[in-house]
Amino acid sequence: MNISIVEKGIKEIELMKPLWEQLNSIHYNKSVHFKDKYDRFTFDKRIESICKKAKNGVIKLDMLLDNETENYVGYCLSSIEDNLGEIESIFIDKKYRKLKLGDKLMTNALSWFESNAITDIQINVVYANDEALPFYSNYGFKIGNYILKRT
Repeated sequence: MNISIVEKGIKEIELMKPLWEQLNSIHYNKSVHFKDKYDRFTFDKRIESICKKAKNGVIKLDMLLDNETENYVGYCLSSIEDNLGEIESIFIDKKYRKLKLGDKLMTNALSWFESNAITDIQINVVYANDEALPFYSNYGFKIGNYILKRT
């Protein structure tokens, strides 16, 4: 497979919409207590918060392009705001998993944080998405705290 990482700007963020919608659907299916949140959560609502961060900080969007089909098959959206780095969202289409593409996206994002002297980095993982935890652990991420919400 001929896959390349292409950096996109905030104006091209719509390119990640179909992939983000797949991720939101996974979150919906995994959710134990908040299915209605993911059912109502829209790409526009999510991007609204990203655009606010972009005004106060910096956003990086790396997209995976399958050069053979010319389709985007994954992305990593990262932000820096007030000296806090965050992997906002990362997703790879199911057909392209197990190809180490997630490693490439994470390495890119972490290098970007490092080049901006950001050492405080976080990722918000949806409850019950336990299979994602070992992936993040490979990059030194540990569970820092639980945030409980009332239903």
